[in-house]
Formats: sequence, structure tokens, C-alpha cells
Amino acid sequence: MNKLRYILVPTILYISCIFGIQAENTIGQIIQSILNNSTDMKAYKMQLKQDSINISATNYLEDPSVEFEYLFGDKSIGDKWAVGISQSIEWPGIYGSRRRANKSKLNALSYSASMKKLEILYEAKLQCLQLININKQIAIQQNMYDNYNKLYDSYSTAFNKNEITILDINKLRIELANTAQQLELLKVKKQEITGLLNTLNGGNELGETLINGSTEYPDEKFLPLDEYITAYYQYDPENNYYAEMQNAYKAEISSAQMGWVPRFDVGFKYSNEIGDGFTGFTIGATIPLFANRKKTQAAKAQEISNYFAAQSMKSSNEIRIKTAFAKAVSLKNQLESYRTALEYDDNLKLLQTALFARQLSLLDYIQEAAYFMNAQIKMAEIEYEYYSVMAELNKYSTLSLF
Repeated sequence: MNKLRYILVPTILYISCIFGIQAENTIGQIIQSILNNSTDMKAYKMQLKQDSINISATNYLEDPSVEFEYLFGDKSIGDKWAVGISQSIEWPGIYGSRRRANKSKLNALSYSASMKKLEILYEAKLQCLQLININKQIAIQQNMYDNYNKLYDSYSTAFNKNEITILDINKLRIELANTAQQLELLKVKKQEITGLLNTLNGGNELGETLINGSTEYPDEKFLPLDEYITAYYQYDPENNYYAEMQNAYKAEISSAQMGWVPRFDVGFKYSNEIGDGFTGFTIGATIPLFANRKKTQAAKAQEISNYFAAQSMKSSNEIRIKTAFAKAVSLKNQLESYRTALEYDDNLKLLQTALFARQLSLLDYIQEAAYFMNAQIKMAEIEYEYYSVMAELNKYSTLSLF
């Protein structure tokens, strides 16, 4: 009971920690749409269907063989002819081994489909995170542009009253141009991300509501490292894929070892000789002196190769998870520091108050405003990196959500 609790509690916590992705309606809709419309997924399913048929076709009996012979004799004796049908049969144990191997291979194909699905879900989520990041940066730049624009209107009025010089107007014009340029570059980047999302969506447009509505990251809880490693072993379909292939190769070894048993040919034959008819059974044997050479060694080599590939994959993924976790810890701390420093969003208003009170020059105002804007952009970049790493840590349980 305690063991069951040890397994279930981290599992429930892990699933709940990433359930926030569906709480964010726009992201959940985008990912679900991509999963439904992905041409890569559809093509992969067709390939798996073909592979499944090919695997199932490897354990049937060979086609029966039909023979006919007609022999010409001397006129005094006459001709003779015969017709027969035969069926080749391998040792029954070979069919059983192949059946077990094929069953494991078909199971492996199902896990392969889950691997492809996970790949598409993960890629879709990463693109959604990029979209959120670019929308946030556009909002920051747009806010700065609107601020400069209002300030420019105020300074234009003051200039018309000869209260300020043209130098201040030109400074604002330069900042407006720079901010507008950055805003346009971000919008171009957003179009690129939107194009990538539409491509993942099978070429279907997602719509402005979903694209423009993706402004907040999904709520993902930060879990202890051992729970992420446990989740990897429980949810990653690649582990099960290698396990099923290991079973398949073991069955193929057994089949290859039985391949030294002779194969029998059993049949029925009718012979007509000098007007007399003869019927009876035929039996023959094929002794595998040459055809079965190296098959057992090849099957064992495949099993060993699969085993080491699985072990290498597990080791590299554990290292990847530990590296991602360490990076997430660092980014989380940086993000919290920035959020504490920028928790008040009225810095521009405070700067404007100081500017109009002549406590700051316009150039000082521009420099200070740029400082806070750059800090917001930096925080947005760290936030994007953090949620990207969290998407990597939490990606396995997305299979249970979509």
C-alpha cells in the first residue's frame, strides 16, 4: 500500500502541475488544433499502418506449390504424366516465436505513434511559448511608443508656444522612429511564428483571436528533480518502445535457433503411367545447411544493440532532465528578482512627473525610460526561457491531456 502511494502521489501531482496548459484556453485550442490537423501525424500514421501490415505478413504459411509433369515415351510404351500439390511447413515452434516477435513489434509501433504525437505536441507548445513571448514584447514596445507619442504631442504644443527648442522635438522624433522600427521588427517576427504555427496546423490558419489572445504563459508548478525523473520513466513512450523491441529480438533469437530444424514439404500427387493411375502422398525435407548461417548471431547482435541504445538513451535523458532542472532553478531565481524589481508598472508615470516638474531633462528621461523598458524586455526573455525549460521538464504528461 505504501509502495502504491509512493507511485500514485507523484503521478497525480505531476499531471496536475501541467494541467494549466488547458486552463490557458488559447494555447490548449492551438495545440489541439495542430494535433488534429498535423499532416506529419497523418503521414506517420499511414506509414505505421503499412509497417503493421508488413509485420503481420511475415508469419503466414508459404503458398502451396502445384507441379505438373508430362514425359514422352516410346510409341510402344506411351507417355506418362503426373500432377501434384505440396505445402511447405516449418517447425511449429518457429511460428510461435515469430508470433511473439510480431506482437512485440506491433506494440512497439503503438509506442512509436505516441513518440511522434509527443514530438508534435512539444513542438506546438514551444511555438506557442514563442508566440506569447513576442506578444509580450510587442505590448512593451507598443506601450513605450504610445508614451513617446503622447509626450511628442505635449512637446509639440510647448514648441508652438516657444517654450522648448526644436532639439527636444527632434530627440522625441528619433525615439519615436527607433521605437516604431523595433515594433515593426517584432511584428514581422510574429508573422514568422504565426506562419510556423499554421504550417504545423496542416496549412490551416489559426485565426487572429487565438494568435492575438496568446498573451499569458500556462501555470506550471515547479516540482522536485526526482519527480521529473520518475515521470520520465513512467510517461516517455520511447522507454516502452525499446522494451518491446527487446522482447521482439529475444523471440527472433529463439526463432533463429530453431531454424536448424529441417523444413518439411507434405503433398498429394496423382500419376498416370501407361494408362494406369497412381495416387498418394509425398513428403520431403529441406535441411538448412546454408540458409540459416549467421541468423542467430545477427539476432543476438540486434538484441545487444537495442539494449545498449536503450541504456544510452536513458542516461542521456536523465542528464538532459538534470541539466534542464538546474537551468530552470537559475531562471526561476532570476525571474523572481526581476519581478520584485519591476512589480510596479508606473515607472514611466513617475519619470513623466519628474520631467514635467523639470527634475529631469528630456535626454535623462529618454535614457531612464529606455533603462526600464530594457529591463522589462530582459525579464520577458528570461520568462520565455524559463517556461521553455518547464515545457521540456513537463512534456511527458501532455500525452494524457491531448
